[in-house]
Amino acid sequence: MSENSSKNWAVISLGGKQHLVSAGAHFQVNRLTSKEGESLEAKDILTGQPVKLTVVTHFLGKKINGLKFKNKIRYIRHYGHRQQLSQIEVVSVGHAAKAAATAPKEAATATKPVTKKVAKKNG
Repeated sequence: MSENSSKNWAVISLGGKQHLVSAGAHFQVNRLTSKEGESLEAKDILTGQPVKLTVVTHFLGKKINGLKFKNKIRYIRHYGHRQQLSQIEVVSVGHAAKAAATAPKEAATATKPVTKKVAKKNG
């Protein structure tokens, strides 16, 4: 089990498919609803460790041209398709992702100002 905790790769499910990823890797998935620059978090399927991801950009994939044809019937149809894709970057894999995600929240609560109530004197 110690091998799994020290590994620097993960298997995640994103966009309906599974991807083998490591920190710093870029990969493409079917277009996500997240905006460019947004952070995502997925879980490793094998160990359940968090994986922090960032949406780099949205783009159109390679054009696919198709043809339907029936011989002797004078039927011919052309069609084309370009898949909408998202480019994803893996920021970190494992507990480093969890620590990075919780650090800003702790800092925000630590800097909260403290107010004291002072009783007024009658006189």
